Parts: sequence; structure tokens; C-alpha cells
Amino acid sequence: MKTWLILLAAFALIAPSNAADIEVAFTDDRVEVDTGFSGARMTLFGAVTGIENHAEAIDIVSVIRGPDARFEIRRMEKSNLIWTPGDAQVVTGAPGLYHTYATRDVNDIAPLPVQAANRLNPAFLDVLLTPKQSPENNIGQEISNEFRDAFFEEAAALDLYRARTSGIQFKKGALFTVNVDLPANTPVGDYAVSIFLFQDGEILASDIATLAVNKVGAERRIYEFAHNRPVSYGLFCVFLSLLAGWAASLAFRK
Repeated sequence: MKTWLILLAAFALIAPSNAADIEVAFTDDRVEVDTGFSGARMTLFGAVTGIENHAEAIDIVSVIRGPDARFEIRRMEKSNLIWTPGDAQVVTGAPGLYHTYATRDVNDIAPLPVQAANRLNPAFLDVLLTPKQSPENNIGQEISNEFRDAFFEEAAALDLYRARTSGIQFKKGALFTVNVDLPANTPVGDYAVSIFLFQDGEILASDIATLAVNKVGAERRIYEFAHNRPVSYGLFCVFLSLLAGWAASLAFRK
């Protein structure tokens, strides 16, 4: 109760009284990832002002976007009764994690132009596909769409891309919360959490919060080693593989 009173007082000082507004903040904006990390729930606290009977008249959409990542996707091709991976397509411009939370289906809240302008749907992300090995061989639009759809399906299967119509709860008065659930495979980096206040298909107000996901302990040392000295890290992994193979051969001999 004390936390709610402090947050409400802070939002009241910031928000103007004569216009619709929305303010959000995390009580803890850092996520620490170690070897035992299995996911985390972060609670985003918010307040709506300037609207009467807000719970019945408005909608809220929250977009959690992680740092951009580089993905590769391949189409399986059949050759002589054997399925083999085809040429890789490199996916760029895609966030490593993209989750949306809304009070109901986003398509029922905002028209497509508004969704596109504010990236409320992964279909409107600026995702680019380029061949990895042969950039000069430009693939057709139909094939590009096939790879694009496959990428979104795989990202959703890994829980990296997700759309929910749950997680937003209205509290007493103008207060609400958004329960942000991060999966175990959450990428490391800085996250932007955008919040939009809708009424009759129009955005009345918006706000943004930030969230930092960092590795700690042994995980952080390995992560920094892999990124700062990739060649040495690769050789070290090869050495470990050879060592594991040698140990396995000794075990089978016995």
C-alpha cells in the first residue's frame, strides 16, 4: 500500500490535470542473468489521469522491445531423399525479444496505420532478409515473405516474440500494472518498454520506461570473453570438445 501511495503521489506531480496522460515506471529496472536464470517477472506500475471512468473507456498497449539481434534462417531442401539445410538468409533489424501486452486484441484497439506507425505488431517491424553466401542472388518477393513468416513463427516458438491480451490489471483509482514475463532465453542488453493510452482507436498519450538485462557472475565473464576475444573463445571451445571426446574414448576403452 505504501508503494502505491508513493507512486500515485509522484504521478500526480508529473501529469497535467487538464489532459489525458499516462505515466509508467519499474520499481526495479535491472534483471540479472546467471547460470540458474529461468526467467523473471518484472512489474511495470502506471497511472492514467485526465479521463473519467477510465477502466471502461480506454485501452492500454505495452510494447517490450529488446536490442536488435542478427538471426539466420534456412529452408530445408530435399535432395536424393535426404533433407538438408539450404542457403542461409540473414535477418537484420529484428529485436532479440519483442513482446506486446494489451487490454484486448490490438486489432480491436488500433487501426493498421496506427499499429504500423508505432510498431504495435511484429508484422510492421523493419526486418530485412539478405542471402548470407550470395548477396548478388536476389530472391523474389514471394520467397522473401516465406522466409519472413518462417522467422516470426520460429521466434514465437522460442517465446522471443509474443502478443498477450493479459498481464495488464487496473487497480484502485487511476493505477494499473503490467506484468512483464521474461523467458529463460531473454537476450542481454537494454530494453525499451513503450506504453500507449488508447481511446476510440486514437493514441491519447504515451510513455516509455527502460529495462536493463545483464549477465552476472561466471555467465558475465564467459559472455565478455566471447564478445571481446571471439577467436580465443572459439579455440577454447574446440579444445573443450577435443578434451571431451578424448575423455569419452577412455571411458569406452574401460
